[in-house]
Amino acid sequence: MNEIELAFVKPFYRRMAGLGALRWADELWADLTVAGRHVTQTDVSWMLRTGHWRPEVMGAWFSLAVPAESITDDLLPAMAGSRGSLTAGPLAIAATLAAGLDAVSAMTDYLTFILDRADGSQFVVAAAVEHLGSDPAIDPTAAGRRQFRDLYEVAVRLREAFQPA
Repeated sequence: MNEIELAFVKPFYRRMAGLGALRWADELWADLTVAGRHVTQTDVSWMLRTGHWRPEVMGAWFSLAVPAESITDDLLPAMAGSRGSLTAGPLAIAATLAAGLDAVSAMTDYLTFILDRADGSQFVVAAAVEHLGSDPAIDPTAAGRRQFRDLYEVAVRLREAFQPA
């Protein structure tokens, strides 16, 4: 395990994967915000490029700590290449905040992939597409919309907390 994984992935990924942030973010808040103030764009890029779900989850969350324009080239391919519920929600939230409408194509690629393997994450991603004012490939459910909204709120709070005091 390298330094990035030890500092930014291992302490958080189990609880921040999938919809976990809805339950655990407040408990992890102090440690997450300290880590987010120390993470670099290079660290986040590495996490998003690994192709492994654990670093990708935390790359999504920590992408909120770096300038959006510095990370979208790594964030959008990670979103398009997500392979399920552990990463899709956090990546969709981060992509929505960082890239806005430019994230729709990556999310649509994900929806196309996941339809045959539906694991519930498709409804959160569809809600993200809908939030951005586009028509998703599938209709989000009420639960998917609620989960998107709640994850989005966590992400906005976290992004604000990552900023220097």
